[in-house]
Amino acid sequence: MSQVHEEFIHINAGPFGQWLTQAQAALRGHAGLQVPCGDCVGCCTSHYSILLRPEDIALDLVPAAVLSSVAGKPYPYAKMNPRADGTCPMFTAGLCSIYAQRPQTCLDYDCRVFAAAGLDAGEDKPVINRRIRAWQFTYATEADRIAHQSIQAAARFIQQHVDAFPSNWAPRVPAGVAVLALKVHHLFMAANQATMTVADRINAVMSASKDFDQSNTL
Repeated sequence: MSQVHEEFIHINAGPFGQWLTQAQAALRGHAGLQVPCGDCVGCCTSHYSILLRPEDIALDLVPAAVLSSVAGKPYPYAKMNPRADGTCPMFTAGLCSIYAQRPQTCLDYDCRVFAAAGLDAGEDKPVINRRIRAWQFTYATEADRIAHQSIQAAARFIQQHVDAFPSNWAPRVPAGVAVLALKVHHLFMAANQATMTVADRINAVMSASKDFDQSNTL
C-alpha cells in the first residue's frame, strides 16, 4: 500500500527555466545547485562510485581501502567505491558522515536531470527512480515548457541512435544521456526541426556538445 501511495507523491522541483539555467551553469563549472533533497538519501544508497578530485577535502577523510584509481586520471584523482549493499562507505546511521566536506561530485548531483530528460536513473536505483517520478516542474512561460520537451526529444534521439554515433562517443547510461540532452536540446526545438538526416543530426549533436564543453573555459 505504501509503495502505491508513494508513486502519486508530487514534489516541487521548482521553475523549469530557472532550474535549466542553473543546471547548465553547473555543467560549465560556474555554479552549484541547491537540490531540495528533504529526507531522500537515494544518491547515497544507489551503487554509485564517487569521483574524488584533488581539491576535495574528502580525500583526506575517506579510508584508502575504499578508493581505487580512475582510468585516464592521475593520482590524486580517485574513485570512492560503494559497499556491497550499494551504500556509500561514508554513509553511516542514515546520514553522510562527511556531509560538510562531501566531494564536489556529490554537490553537483541533481536527480532532477533525469526528470528533465524523461528517464529513470537505472534498474538498480529504485529509490532515486521514485524521487524522479515524484518531481514536478512548474513553467513560468510556454518557452520553458517547450525547452523541457526539447530535452526529452534530445534524450530519445540519443537513445534511439546510440549505435549510429562514432564508436563509444554517445553515452549509454541514463545519467550521460540526460546530461548530453541538456547540452544539445536547442537542436530539438520545434523551430529547429527542419528535415535532417539522422547522420546530419548526429553531427549537429556532436558539434553542439563540443561547443558547450568549450564554453566551460569562457
